[in-house]
Amino acid sequence: MSNSVRLTLYTQVNCVFCEIMKAKLDDWGYSYNVINVSEDISGREWLRSNNHRTVPQLYWNTKHLNKVNTQELTEEILEAELNFDDYVGGVENFQ
Repeated sequence: MSNSVRLTLYTQVNCVFCEIMKAKLDDWGYSYNVINVSEDISGREWLRSNNHRTVPQLYWNTKHLNKVNTQELTEEILEAELNFDDYVGGVENFQ
């Protein structure tokens, strides 16, 4: 299922934890859009409006996925957060 889900990853320049997150997502086969908040002012404001003070932040639509330390995030934790069984959107939201 992971290959059909497209995530959004908020990052910034020179962020070691962002690189760790990207490597994990790549290893697990997830597709993701990167929003670099060092360059994207609207992305930075969006993070602030959602009470985030650090990156990386990982989202699926409007659902925040990385609620644990980046180094502690496992594929199993991510899959549990995705919770496909309770997904109420249509297949058009899968890419």
